[in-house]
Amino acid sequence: MNTKERGDHAVGQAINFFMNHGYEVCLPIGDKRDFDLVVEKDGALQKVQVKYAGLYVASGVCKVGLRITGGNQSFTYSKKYKKDAFDLLFVYTAKGEKYLVPWKKVTFRNELSIESEKYRIYRC
Repeated sequence: MNTKERGDHAVGQAINFFMNHGYEVCLPIGDKRDFDLVVEKDGALQKVQVKYAGLYVASGVCKVGLRITGGNQSFTYSKKYKKDAFDLLFVYTAKGEKYLVPWKKVTFRNELSIESEKYRIYRC
């Protein structure tokens, strides 16, 4: 799978997870927001960013980039998410694991080793 396909797969996994846990899932139109989904349960709305964590073969660890990237053939960019960009970070790993992390609990905002001890409590 290419990068876009992995991202799409992660979004599908997130939708499945939230629906199976009683959430209403809303999909924004377009790709111009810092979040991929809005979920609602018991009247509370939360913005969700969905990421795919790839497997680094040398270390055997799944890591996820926490930045927005884009561009075209002559220009690329990368920017970090702001502290209030979304409420929840849903991560689907190359190993098939799922994590749901409150964004305010993520202190290092460049790349995340999602399988670390700190984030194990957020494994679904």
